[in-house]
Amino acid sequence: MRTGGWRDQLNRKIPLPWPSKKGGPRLEQSEYRSYRAVHPFDERFDVETSGLAYDLPTGHESDAYNNGYFGVAPSIFLSIFEQLDLDYRDFTFVDAGSGKGRALLLAAGYPFREIVGIELSPALDRIARSNIARYLSRHGRGNGAPVSSVQGDVAEYRWPSGPLLVYMWNSFTAPVMERVLNNLQAALLKEAREIYLVYVHPELEQMLDSLPWLERLWFAEIEMSEEDYSAWAFPVRSEVCAVYRAIARA
Repeated sequence: MRTGGWRDQLNRKIPLPWPSKKGGPRLEQSEYRSYRAVHPFDERFDVETSGLAYDLPTGHESDAYNNGYFGVAPSIFLSIFEQLDLDYRDFTFVDAGSGKGRALLLAAGYPFREIVGIELSPALDRIARSNIARYLSRHGRGNGAPVSSVQGDVAEYRWPSGPLLVYMWNSFTAPVMERVLNNLQAALLKEAREIYLVYVHPELEQMLDSLPWLERLWFAEIEMSEEDYSAWAFPVRSEVCAVYRAIARA
């Protein structure tokens, strides 16, 4: 892991730059900068990944723990992945709570072994599948990794074999996160391998920091591009990210 300037911020406690989507008070709609703005990413690639959606009922018991959907700022995603000194060809990228699939499309620019999104909402999953098909048909397969969206509860997901890079953008609250982490630990104990976890807007950072099998590598606030800010719903220009590495213990 190449840390560079991130190491100086390893133990820095950074307040989250905008309110919790479910764990705390939401903004009034008038306080959002661009509640339904179309991101230039969508216009450029003829996809639909924009918009802010909180209420996504599916009838599943995990609905109560759903934090809603808002696509990651591409400049934030790319900045994070530029810092990771990994051979992506060995890794499966898994987006835990993938929504409309923007992170999956961004990940397609890296040579992962496979790219998978897990999304509870059937409506968002349908949009993600359409976006993937459209993006890949019109812009090629990037570095060739298969890209897919799977509709289901990530708390029940069976993690694939081999090295994993798990990505999440604060998609769910503590009850689901606890189950996700327990299953991930069980997968690590069953098969010792490299596992990295990229956690954007880490509201449950303390939960992850308390786990002896996870080592926090860095924690930083990253400023987004002007293009991203033009379609950003929240009244800040930055996002917080934590990166962890799993450690197999006997």
